[in-house]
Amino acid sequence: MTYKIVMLLSNAFRPDPRVLKEAESLTQAGYDITIICWDRLVELPEEEILPSRVRIIRVQTIQSSYGLGISQMFALHRFWRAAMHILDQLHPDFVHCHDFDTLPAGLSWGKRHHIPVVYDAHEYYADLVKPRLGRLFGWPIYMVIRWAEKLASGMSNAVVTVDKVLAERYSQRNHQVLILGHYPQKQLADRPNHVFSRQELTMLYAGRISTDRGALLYIEVLRYLRDLDIPAELVLAGTFTPSSEEDQFKKNLRGLEPYVDYLGWIPYQIMQSVYHTADLGFSILLPVPRYVAALPVKLFEYMASGLPVVASNFPSITSIIKDTNCGIVVDPSSHPSVIAQSIARWWSEPAIPRALGENGRHAIRVKYNWESQVSRLPDLYDQIRTGRKQSNL
Repeated sequence: MTYKIVMLLSNAFRPDPRVLKEAESLTQAGYDITIICWDRLVELPEEEILPSRVRIIRVQTIQSSYGLGISQMFALHRFWRAAMHILDQLHPDFVHCHDFDTLPAGLSWGKRHHIPVVYDAHEYYADLVKPRLGRLFGWPIYMVIRWAEKLASGMSNAVVTVDKVLAERYSQRNHQVLILGHYPQKQLADRPNHVFSRQELTMLYAGRISTDRGALLYIEVLRYLRDLDIPAELVLAGTFTPSSEEDQFKKNLRGLEPYVDYLGWIPYQIMQSVYHTADLGFSILLPVPRYVAALPVKLFEYMASGLPVVASNFPSITSIIKDTNCGIVVDPSSHPSVIAQSIARWWSEPAIPRALGENGRHAIRVKYNWESQVSRLPDLYDQIRTGRKQSNL
């Protein structure tokens, strides 16, 4: 018998790398996978089947922007209803909810039909949306989301998350928690990167762009490097979150505009080629509680691409960089000139960053790769399925 899993996702699946890797690992283990996702801007095919046999169904009848607010809540509720209608037609054996904004729909349908629900917490959702909440009602809304996530994660049959810190948090509510690292596939580390061998120094930041993710700090580091007559440039690949951050970023450039290249959102399939045009990867997050505890996915993608990393000196990040010797950690509150001086040393002694980049690439090939994780999710589903049979559910 082939068991059916339906995944719920609140973006359009372009595809989302983590979701795709999970779906394909389950397909390879013999499960039938369908992803119901929300194409808010009607940009992609309504339905398609990937070469891996993963089926994609996109809800396109509810058009909306991305963001928060009352209007977004109404649109999200309509997406839940549309997703549950499709679930009625597919009637899967399991529902797998990616991030908290799909969990209410998955739990509502799952509990009504006595179907197990897995909550896949890519991040701690309450802390993820907190910076985007308004000032007037932001705190009470944050507390409601935090309470709701605690309750819903406890109602799920299992929780999948990305690191030990989140696992410890969710294990207080749920006895079955699986850590599935944000690691890239080995093949991404196959190609060497000739860093610090070009006429210009290209510094890359990839991901959501905001002040608390170091955006303004990167500008000042760039400014000091230019003052040192180092031909540095900053490349940003991602979107400003919230969009108001872009205005603040542009105000702080003050003459650096020719040395900043904003690429916008880049498809995952193309992102690897962007990494190979850079000389180092930035991940200097400010000491927001969630960031202090997290392991950024881009850290591992930089490593896979052979980029030496400049990252915050938070414990979890520091442990990876010390373990692999793939870059340097810096105090995000330190003066930008201090960070710039470290990079300037790399520019004058390029053998150092080249060795660090190669160390990171080697670490992905031998340890921090998706292949080391790939069997863990199918094993979890096998445990849930066995448990259902034993309890006659």
